[in-house]
Amino acid sequence: MLFICEKVSYHKHIVNHQLKREVTEMKAFGYTKFGGPEVFETIEVNEPEISAGNQVIVETKVVGLNNFERSQRAGMFGGSNFPIIPGRDLVGEIIQVGADVNDFQVGDLVIAQGGPSYADKVVLTTSHIVKKPGNVSNEDAVALVTPGITAYNMLTQFTEVKKGNTVLVNGASGGVGTIIVQVAKALGAHVIGIASSRNEQLLKDLGVDEMGFYDQEDVGAKFANQADVVLNAALNGNNDALIDQVVKPDGQAATVGQGAELPNKPRVNVEHVHPLSATINHKALTELTQMLANGDVKVNIFKQLPLTLQGVIDGHELLESSHAPGRIVLVR
Repeated sequence: MLFICEKVSYHKHIVNHQLKREVTEMKAFGYTKFGGPEVFETIEVNEPEISAGNQVIVETKVVGLNNFERSQRAGMFGGSNFPIIPGRDLVGEIIQVGADVNDFQVGDLVIAQGGPSYADKVVLTTSHIVKKPGNVSNEDAVALVTPGITAYNMLTQFTEVKKGNTVLVNGASGGVGTIIVQVAKALGAHVIGIASSRNEQLLKDLGVDEMGFYDQEDVGAKFANQADVVLNAALNGNNDALIDQVVKPDGQAATVGQGAELPNKPRVNVEHVHPLSATINHKALTELTQMLANGDVKVNIFKQLPLTLQGVIDGHELLESSHAPGRIVLVR
């Protein structure tokens, strides 16, 4: 999954327009060992400090949970420099701005991809934030961030979807897949959605043009050689055989999985989704935020929990199921 992690330092003092004051400790949720959701604990850390002119400090209002954080907590990714405070999707209020910040001011509500977001306050550069539209709820905004950026980049960076293309989305009912479908439709594509039959109504609500249910039919045979672009958004999915069947010989493909063998379509290059630059991700977040405000994109929130230690634990318990039908958000 795409992400940008904001490197954060905690110091004894913060500087605001050359005035110094003693900081008090703030609360964060993290862990000092890898394991299940129960390893989370409350950790007291010093408030963050602005160390560059293009930074702001944001007071966290809502946090979005991602499967990457579940894997990170289990010790599958990242280092072991404990304590670890995870998180990268948040909506919050700016409470302090750096000397070079002109486009944002104290009091602005912003959507951010940065962190660690499981904390009361976060320091972020302006390249990782956008203003939250007034007609968009904090919860919807935060639910959009990482899955939305991943989806948008799959359509515009890892492939190049054009009006009139037939786009097949594998994993169309998931967090990334649902956004891919909506953005692809907004781009003028003919969209084929692949999912379990239990998600038939969701696919209809998303506006897919055709549906395939992998638990009821041979979707590879049904849509053989029909897709100009194939986007595999199935979590950790190795779906080379399906891509090989459905993509046209001169088509495009991108996947969040690890496989890349298309023996029958040697001219098709399968792009693997990987982290991109902050500039690219900021453009994606900006475009998605406007689409959310305009009603072109909607998000599905499965569960709202309090931004407390128990809420974090409960949220990660839900992530463990791997099949939550929508996003999980923590609300202060």
